[in-house]
Amino acid sequence: MDQLEQRVIRLELKVEDHAEELKKLQDISNDLRKSLTSIEKTLAQIKWLAMGAVVTVIGQSMGLDKAIRILMG
Repeated sequence: MDQLEQRVIRLELKVEDHAEELKKLQDISNDLRKSLTSIEKTLAQIKWLAMGAVVTVIGQSMGLDKAIRILMG
C-alpha cells in the first residue's frame, strides 16, 4: 500500500469517528432540549401557583369583592 492510500484510510476513519461524535452530540442536544422544556413547564406552573396564592391572600385580607375590583382595574 502506498502512502496516499494509507492517508486516505486514516482520513476515512477520522471521518467515521467524527460522525459518531456528532451523532452523540445531537442526542445530548435533544435530551437537553427536552429537559429545558420540562423545566419551563414547571416554572410556568410555579408562576401560576404563586399568582393564585397572592390573589387568595389579597382576597382574604381585603374581602373578595374589593380584591376583584382592584385586580380588574
